[in-house]
Order: sequence, then C-alpha cells, then structure tokens
Amino acid sequence: MKGGVTKRIEDTVKALEKGQLKNALGLTDRRGLERHHQIVEAAARTCLQNKGDEEVCKKAMSEARDKVQGTITLPEDDTSLEGVEEMLSGAPAEPPQGEPAVMTDEELYENCEECHIAEAAVRFSEVCAAHPEDAGESCRLVAEKVADENTEPADWIKTMVETAEGAKGVAKEEMVAAVTELTDYLEKRGSPFLKEMEQEV
Repeated sequence: MKGGVTKRIEDTVKALEKGQLKNALGLTDRRGLERHHQIVEAAARTCLQNKGDEEVCKKAMSEARDKVQGTITLPEDDTSLEGVEEMLSGAPAEPPQGEPAVMTDEELYENCEECHIAEAAVRFSEVCAAHPEDAGESCRLVAEKVADENTEPADWIKTMVETAEGAKGVAKEEMVAAVTELTDYLEKRGSPFLKEMEQEV
C-alpha cells in the first residue's frame, strides 16, 4: 500500500473535488499536514456558516482544493513567481529547521507509528460506512473514539480489535486485515503502544 504525506494530500484533493468534507478533514488530521488541515477546516466552517447556500460551499471547497493541490505542484508546473527571487540569487534554499531534509515522505511515514494507527482507524471508518449491516454496533466504538480528541494510540488499537471481533462477513474480513497489518508493523518496531495495550488487557 502506498503511504506517505503526498498520497494523503492527493486523496484530500480528490475528496474535496467530490465534496467529501469529512473525508478531507480525516485525511489531513495528522502530524505534518497541519497546514492542509487548516485549509480544509476553513472550507468546512464556510460551508457550516452558509448551510442554505450550496454555491458558497462549493466555491469554498474548490478554493481549498486548489490550495491543497498547490502544495504538491511540481516546479515545472508552477506558473507563480513565488520563490523565483531565491532561485535567481543563487542562494540554496534552506530546508525548514527541525525537519530532516534527507528523509522521503515514505521514510517519514514508515517511522510514524501514530500515522499507521490513524490510517488503520480511517480504514475502519470506511468499512463501517461501506458495510453497516456486517459492521454492526461495534462501529459505535470507533465513532466515539473519533469524536474524542484525547484518544491514546493504545486505546485506538484496543478499540479496533474489539470492533473487528464484533463484526461479521466482509466487514470482519477487512477489519481483521487492517488490524493484522497494523499489529505486524508495530511488532516489528517493538512499539510501546502495543506493549501498553497488552498490559491493559
């Protein structure tokens, strides 16, 4: 599965094109995508404030999509003058302080255990939405955790295991696959989140 920040940004652009605000908010709600989340959040607030005016909401989402898309535009596709002065001066652009310039999106994602847990949670939400009959009541647990900003990573893992156990059919298969993939990854890394969850159990 292709991971990384760029993939999430691309998916956010697609979600905004389809008018899927909740999906776009979920995709950008992670470390490294704070700026993108703010863009989507601003569009969501505009839509909420103008519930009766669909055109205003569409325009807000379209502008948000363009801004998010702009963050991954390749230099050769970029027609703006932003950054041209630095290029002409010959001074090498400094990487932002505190961010390693050597790691790729994929490497950053690979080292981010919280990101993998968040991605598994997103998959669970998608399964709950796609197969409500098979997913059953257990999806309520996931919804509660999504609503609680203080949910710890170990709680997420525990909730996903419980939700998968309560599901059936296709939903159960997909949930078990997501949890297995996540726990395999965390075990390889000797994750403290997994140990914390095991202690609680």
